[in-house]
Amino acid sequence: MDKNEVMQWLKRRGTRRTVERLPRYGIEAKHAFGVSMGALLSLRKRLGKDHALSLALWESGWYEARLLAALIGDPQRVTRRQMNAWAASFENWGDCDTVCFHLFERTPFAWEKVRQWSGSPRPFVKRGAFALMACLALHDKAAPDKSFLPAGLVACLRPRKTFAQLGRLLTLLEKWTLEIEGNLPSVSAVSDAVSWS
Repeated sequence: MDKNEVMQWLKRRGTRRTVERLPRYGIEAKHAFGVSMGALLSLRKRLGKDHALSLALWESGWYEARLLAALIGDPQRVTRRQMNAWAASFENWGDCDTVCFHLFERTPFAWEKVRQWSGSPRPFVKRGAFALMACLALHDKAAPDKSFLPAGLVACLRPRKTFAQLGRLLTLLEKWTLEIEGNLPSVSAVSDAVSWS
């Protein structure tokens, strides 16, 4: 299938009901067909990896086309420039998390982008850093625990409604606060003092 055929497929399978429910899940998208993730995963199986199609779908600007782009992209062909451009155009947590979980985490640049994006003032770029960090915490078993400290410490001391699943990171930070010289507060004290909502 080419881009036009995929876009027609998405249009035929979308429903108004699904589009109307997106805000219920905190997803704001300028353009959405209303296609379920299950349908997108089914189409991914048919399409396989197709990086050129992935790039074209992302450029369309349609929510489901962007999710599919993440599912069919080839992580070995992703460039730093592509990662930065896509992160700059994330419009909600759905496209951000899907791209990070299914594509960016598998690139050789994932750790580099965690460090770079964690300091971004743009909320979904910053969220991308923490989505990547959560993926790496789960899947990069060879990464030393200290790899998670710099960006994670910033997240805990100055949270910005970013990524909620930082369990491993918070445990590590608590351990490190005991080892770091100085008078840093414990993670529990920081957590109690900060509003996470």
